[in-house]
Amino acid sequence: MSSDVRSESSLNVALLHDGMVDKTGRTVTTSVTLIDVHDISRSCRTYGVDNLYVAHPSQTMRALVRTVKQHWDSGFGATYNPNRQDALGVLSIVTDLDEAIAQIERRTGKSPKIIATSARDGEDRVSYQSMRETIEVSRDSFLLTFGTGWGMGPELMSRADFVLKPIVGPTPYNHLSVRAACAIILDRLRGK
Repeated sequence: MSSDVRSESSLNVALLHDGMVDKTGRTVTTSVTLIDVHDISRSCRTYGVDNLYVAHPSQTMRALVRTVKQHWDSGFGATYNPNRQDALGVLSIVTDLDEAIAQIERRTGKSPKIIATSARDGEDRVSYQSMRETIEVSRDSFLLTFGTGWGMGPELMSRADFVLKPIVGPTPYNHLSVRAACAIILDRLRGK
């Protein structure tokens, strides 16, 4: 094992845009929403996430995210707001879930366990407390995946090693923004 390969547990996040479902149930590719990139980066940095992978198959969408990252890394934004530069330091731009997995494998020397999120309930959902304990005692890497649109399609969901229970409030309404859901979930998995 090379000296740059990590042996401790790591938590990564992937914001996915391909293989999503729309409100009619069709499989679609969604657009990148830049506020998601900013806010999820800030949540990931706050909760000690190793990397945030923003995945999109479109070269144009990846270039847009890259432009935003460069603005905060080395452009005017780097001096204007160093906190944003720090937050976007966790951001990696990839084509798809497989590229994110490959990057984690190169960095850690092992394939990550995939944790899926969904607003839909179902069988075999894992509680936040159970998942938190699994992450804390494990030496594995984990990749927490978030869908956009109306959530991840069946093909992506089937790749998960774990599926977290949905976030449930006191009302029947259950359609949080992905950035709000990410912040809540990271707090449940990593908060003090």
